[in-house]
Amino acid sequence: MTFSDDTLKAYLQGSLGSEESDAIEAAVENDPELEQRLMDLDPIAPVVREVFRGIPATPQVELPPRSPASAGPWRMLGVAAAAAVLAVSLTFWLTRPQPMGWAEQAALYQSLYTPDSIATLEYPPALVDAQISLAEEKLGRPLNRDSLEGLPGLELKAAQVLSFKGKPLVQIVFADADGNPFALCVIRQGDGAPNSALKQEVLSGLATARWARDGYGYMLLGNRPDNDLTVQLDYLAQTFAG
Repeated sequence: MTFSDDTLKAYLQGSLGSEESDAIEAAVENDPELEQRLMDLDPIAPVVREVFRGIPATPQVELPPRSPASAGPWRMLGVAAAAAVLAVSLTFWLTRPQPMGWAEQAALYQSLYTPDSIATLEYPPALVDAQISLAEEKLGRPLNRDSLEGLPGLELKAAQVLSFKGKPLVQIVFADADGNPFALCVIRQGDGAPNSALKQEVLSGLATARWARDGYGYMLLGNRPDNDLTVQLDYLAQTFAG
C-alpha cells in the first residue's frame, strides 16, 4: 500500500483515523523505506539524529587513569557530558507528547466552560428538540431526551455535534443548581469497538467517568476535580446507557 506525504504527516500529527493509522503502523514493520520517509517527515527526528551524530553504535567509555590525578576529573567530566547528552536525547524522543484521545480532548474543551458560558443558554424546547434530533442522526442511536431531562441535580441546557477524527462526538450540556457546567459526551466508535468498564479519573481538572458499550463511548464530566458523580452515574446506568 502506498501512502502520500500528506497522509504520513497527518499520522505524525495524530490527526489520522484509526484504520489508516493501523495500516501505516503495520506497513512500517516490514518496510524500511516507509520508516525512513516517516523519519524524514517528522520535524523532531532531525534533532535526534544530530544529537546522535558521531556517537558510535557501541560506545567505548575509557576510564580515567589513576595518575596523574589531575587528569581524572576532566576525563570523567567528558564521559559524564556524553552520557548526559545521550540520556536527554533518549528521554526527549521517548517522552514526546502523544496525541490526545477523544476523552482527553472533550475534557479539555469542557474545562473552558464557566457558569457564564451557559448562563445565556435558554433555548426554547423546540430548538433543544432539534439539537437532540440532529445529534441522534449523527450518532445513529437515540439519546432519550426524557432521561436526559431527568438527570438528578442537573438541568438540560443544549446539545451540540462535534467531531473527533471523523467520528461524531456529541456534547450534551447541563447546569447544576448553582449554574455550574456539567456535560455528557457520546462518541460513535463503530462496530467492533471494545466495551470498557466504568473508569473515573480527573482530566483537565474535571472529575470524569467514562465507559464504552456496543460501539459507543460515553463520558460524564463535572466542573471541578472533586465532584461526586455517583448519583448521576447510577441514573444513567438504569435509564440511558449502562
